[in-house]
Amino acid sequence: MMYSADLQGRTYRLTVKGTDSPVSVQIDGKSYQVDFSAVDDSLLSLLVMGRSYETDVVEEAEGVLAVWVEGELHRIEYQEEGRRPRRSADVADHSAGGRQVIVAPMPGKVVALLVSPGQEVSAGQGVIVIEAMKMENELKASGPGVIKEIKAQEGAGVSGGEILVVIE
Repeated sequence: MMYSADLQGRTYRLTVKGTDSPVSVQIDGKSYQVDFSAVDDSLLSLLVMGRSYETDVVEEAEGVLAVWVEGELHRIEYQEEGRRPRRSADVADHSAGGRQVIVAPMPGKVVALLVSPGQEVSAGQGVIVIEAMKMENELKASGPGVIKEIKAQEGAGVSGGEILVVIE
């Protein structure tokens, strides 16, 4: 399967061969063997070039993944090669201030809300802090917008994939 993925302003071309572990993954012409096993619905254990990674993958919207690797959040927009991109309100161009849905990357507890409804935010601005796996993670806006809705409360527990904040 061939994909195009945008990560932090750069587009990568991926080819994934196979569906059972290990799979062969080619990224911009460089090949990797990836062993993987599902720990639960969103948590994956990966072995890439002898290095182990625990990742949490949550689909924020069609064609948009939130991927936590070693405590760092990466948002990846992807599409299958040869298919016409399907863009919805949730997959708008974040740099232009499109709708953003901030979700909990894994089960945890809301430590702090850094914004309030109606507040304007800029790209990279912290929105909410989640404690998960004994680490505090600040989730940030990927583009400018206005806080439309806050669905979480400080001190409350959250599930992986749960919608926390909506920005438009």
